[in-house]
Amino acid sequence: MELTQTRPSSFSNFLISYFSILLFLLLPSRAAANADGSAGGTEYMQLVQWAEEAVAKSDWERAIACLQEAMRTEPANPQNVMLMSNTGMIQHYAGNDSLALHTLTEARAIAPSSVVILKNRATVLTSLGRPDDAMRDYNMIIQMDSTYADAYQDRAVLLMNLDRYTEAETDIERYRSLRPKDPHGTLMLAVIYSNTERTAEAIPLYTELLKSKEEAVYYSARAMCRMVSGDLFSAADDIARGLELAPDDAELYFCRAYLNHLRFRDSDRNSDAAKAAALGIDPARIKALPSLPR
Repeated sequence: MELTQTRPSSFSNFLISYFSILLFLLLPSRAAANADGSAGGTEYMQLVQWAEEAVAKSDWERAIACLQEAMRTEPANPQNVMLMSNTGMIQHYAGNDSLALHTLTEARAIAPSSVVILKNRATVLTSLGRPDDAMRDYNMIIQMDSTYADAYQDRAVLLMNLDRYTEAETDIERYRSLRPKDPHGTLMLAVIYSNTERTAEAIPLYTELLKSKEEAVYYSARAMCRMVSGDLFSAADDIARGLELAPDDAELYFCRAYLNHLRFRDSDRNSDAAKAAALGIDPARIKALPSLPR
């Protein structure tokens, strides 16, 4: 059974929501950058090491205390500005974005030529709901260093959140040219295609990712694209393969609920939807299923 060619706006919104959520499931969160304490003495380096260990354990309070103590130990150490930048990002991970912004702005004043500090500040500005300010920082980074790949990736995510997919695609193509072997560039391009009704173009990209590494989440993404394209048999195969890898993957149960919805198997759809909800899928996404076209 094929999907209708003319889809209501609610269906388009459903797909955008699905693939936008998928992007953040797939892209890894970035831990705070580790500063190289080699320029300092033994105590300085020990404190930096303790901070790194605390970050690995998500012990943000201890990590911040260690970095601040390191800076007090050697106030003239030129490495301190990067420790300040790291402190700002740890404050961000701890949920204190206002303080993080203040810290990073201070670091930026000390080292205005540092693209890393500027990128960190853009991350915090995005988290604070200030996309225009974040965009200015990303634009400035790229003006300063047109080969700084991370800025293109991060700006593309911001542009996608603003529904500016054409610009986001340009950034990701640039990112892929700078890091051709990085699968995250392939992933983001696939998500952009998925969100702009080019699921047929997205499918080969998910296939490429699966050839590199089998991941349940790639199978769920490709399955959704195949369902949108009307290939329910291949979608079912993807879901089955994904569940072999991850029997308790919530997204795969959500996909199978959608598949059963398209096949008019309402009892199976409801069972899979309940399972997806139990595994953590937002109930609002489940409620959208009955209104989708078949």
